[in-house]
Amino acid sequence: MSSPSAPRPAAAEPRRRDPEAVRGALLDAVTALLAEGQAISIGAVADRAGVSKGAAQHHFGTRAAMLEAVMDACLADFTAQLQAERAAGETDVARAYVRATFRGAPADGLVQWRAMLAALVVERAAARRWADWLDEDRRQDRPADSRDLILRLAADGLWLSDLLGLYRLSADDRTRLEADLLALQQAPIGQGAAR
Repeated sequence: MSSPSAPRPAAAEPRRRDPEAVRGALLDAVTALLAEGQAISIGAVADRAGVSKGAAQHHFGTRAAMLEAVMDACLADFTAQLQAERAAGETDVARAYVRATFRGAPADGLVQWRAMLAALVVERAAARRWADWLDEDRRQDRPADSRDLILRLAADGLWLSDLLGLYRLSADDRTRLEADLLALQQAPIGQGAAR
């Protein structure tokens, strides 16, 4: 008869048995690696997450699946921001896009968005997916009115600047910029270049 086994000493990183926790750790790892400009592989992500390579393969299978998961998380967050703007009374879709962009760049969220930007650059399928999402959202804009697209492109420029730290805008700068940008949507526009 064997005696009961003695309790094992706590390991530095205990083996995780919670599939959601493992998946979350893997997603955090791929996000961090992308945001840092590191190479993405199943092994690198598993090492960063502190799990086995087999666990990473079980949850994602491929590098492309990992990048897709980063996209899923970013799209879900931004969609939630858009819905919050619409729920707060913003009925114009392009204006909601601008407002969500101005409010959706907190310092703690930059890592996730930097990871998405890296995924867009290194994975053409991710860029196509983002373009498809934008096309779908733009279908709700006012037809044949370039001002909505101008708003979106300006908001995207702010997003890129925030991610790369290009323009160091104060809170007052951002408030004025948002108000001025939204006011441009109501301004009359020309009929194109004179011929």
